[in-house]
Amino acid sequence: MCIYLFFKWSKYNIRIFWLLNDYGEIMTYHFNVDKEIQAVGVLLRREGKIASRLRVLMLLYIVDRKSMEEIGRFMLGSRFIAEKYGPVNTKLMELINGGHINQASWSRYFRNVGKDIVLEPEEPGIGKLNRYEIQSINEIIDIRTNRNDWEIANEMQQFQEWKKNYKDSIENPYVLSISIEDIIEAVGLGKDKKSILKHLKETEALDKFFNTKI
Repeated sequence: MCIYLFFKWSKYNIRIFWLLNDYGEIMTYHFNVDKEIQAVGVLLRREGKIASRLRVLMLLYIVDRKSMEEIGRFMLGSRFIAEKYGPVNTKLMELINGGHINQASWSRYFRNVGKDIVLEPEEPGIGKLNRYEIQSINEIIDIRTNRNDWEIANEMQQFQEWKKNYKDSIENPYVLSISIEDIIEAVGLGKDKKSILKHLKETEALDKFFNTKI
């Protein structure tokens, strides 16, 4: 059972989502809006400066999932939920749909045209991303260059963390959250779950606390 707590320090415009996991440890889903914007910029440049909203959501979830599998932490973070087409980063979805507190930062670089996101002439930088992260985004896109959105959605619907939680959401529409534990188990790191959660607890909040826009 997961319990969500919310913390806000309005002076610095910071909100952090905390998760109390099954071990009784408090976890965070930090979300750095500047880093997220830069990741979307990298993605759109690779995609020809335009991609569907769904495609952006799906590919960046796969980026986060791969990051957890390879290095034991998320590249972008946020809270994840099981939507119809697969797992979704809720804060990225808010930015795309126009409901995020930092919408002005997003709109500086991107605009929605129908179901697509278009990269504006003023493009975001890459200073918040390291070499591994940029390479990982590009590799995930390149592998799926010839796959349409529905083929990628079908791939995501095979993820065990989606199957577990979306199945539940059919019976109870309020059970949509995908926990960190579910993702760790799904990428084959179950035996290391306790140490991964401990590491995230110790690093995520303090690491990003004073310079994160949520």
